[in-house]
Amino acid sequence: MEPEEEDELGSGRDVDSNSNADSEKWVAGDGLEEQEFSIKEANFTEGSLKLKIQTTKRAKKPPKNLENYICPPEIKITIKQSDQKVSRAGKNSKATKEEDRSHSKKKEIERLSEQLEEKEREAQQLLSQPGLEREKEVALLRRSVAEKERARAASHVLCRSLADETHQLRRTLAATAHMCQHLAKCLDERQGGQGTAGEQSPEPKCTEGDASVHAVVEKLREENRVLRQKVTHVEDLNARWQRYDASRDEYVRGLHAQLKGLQVPLEPELMRKEVSRLNAQLEEKMDDCAEARRELAAARSARDAALERVQMLEQQILAYKDDFTSERADRERAQSRIHELEEQVASLQRQASWRQDSREPVSCRIHTGSRSPRYLETDASEPVAAGGRRPGTGSQWLDLAAEGGCSGVTQRGQGDLQCPHCLRCFSDEQGEELFKHVAECCQ
Repeated sequence: MEPEEEDELGSGRDVDSNSNADSEKWVAGDGLEEQEFSIKEANFTEGSLKLKIQTTKRAKKPPKNLENYICPPEIKITIKQSDQKVSRAGKNSKATKEEDRSHSKKKEIERLSEQLEEKEREAQQLLSQPGLEREKEVALLRRSVAEKERARAASHVLCRSLADETHQLRRTLAATAHMCQHLAKCLDERQGGQGTAGEQSPEPKCTEGDASVHAVVEKLREENRVLRQKVTHVEDLNARWQRYDASRDEYVRGLHAQLKGLQVPLEPELMRKEVSRLNAQLEEKMDDCAEARRELAAARSARDAALERVQMLEQQILAYKDDFTSERADRERAQSRIHELEEQVASLQRQASWRQDSREPVSCRIHTGSRSPRYLETDASEPVAAGGRRPGTGSQWLDLAAEGGCSGVTQRGQGDLQCPHCLRCFSDEQGEELFKHVAECCQ
């Protein structure tokens, strides 16, 4: 187990050397960040001390009565001597490491404070210069790099504390394994001694001794397994932090390359090309603005024309509405006039039929000698048709009404008909035309 312990300690030294090489790349922060760094480091050391206390509590020795029962005095002396050697070596290495660590921390703090002051002076000088966008951009990039480096420093402190805990766990594991070996040797010797004296000693004592030894061995194996699991977990965490640090270093190198590219002055030819490109873009933007202004003017003119058309259409709608209302009133008046005329025509037709009925006997008596029998038959058959009305055209009925109710018969012919609205005259053969004319004229 001792060569393995030396290999593990050597790997821990490699981790410490890598972490120290990485710490040389740190960029300084301000005073507040240094305080946070010290607080985090104190927390990490406190956590590591708690973990050490727990591991020492877990790795305590078995009861003394069991050791006295299992191990002879010679083996006890050798175990105590080995434990004392391991504890002295651990204390000496721990004290030296603590001194080296405190000394290195002080040096790192002093170096970081000096770098911080230098970087602050550079930043103030850059910001006090006349406003150049590239210089400001460089300052911003430097600030971001400083923040990344501060975060990397915190992660490095965490890595270092985890590495210390890993070394402590490895030492505890080595001491436990050494103790297990001694106990196994003692157990073998005990079993050999019991094999020779097995016939003399009673069986219950042998079984009790074997059970206690097996219990101690099982307990030690369980503790060994738990410690190995912790070691693997811490190694996994350490590998993760190393990968994280490597990726961060690569990112920081990329930022440094960008800073170097920005700090290099541009050549005059490149500057001229850049100026010409910017001028071309400016002209394109100005052309786009002019086109947008023309489109805006066209849209405004179209909007004004649309508003004028809307107003014109509104006026037309109002005029159409007035026309519709006037036409509706005219139709209502014409309809009422038609009803009045229809009532007048009906009354005139009644009067004409009544007068015709009253005049037919007299006419029959007057014209009996002068008319032929054919005329007499027609005169006699007329009162019987249609309930006392004479069959024939409407012009004959209007003629009779005109003869009965109008006084101006002498002004026109005896068989003429006249429109009651416009006083237009029609002959007896134009009865249908008279009805059509009356219908159109009264509308």
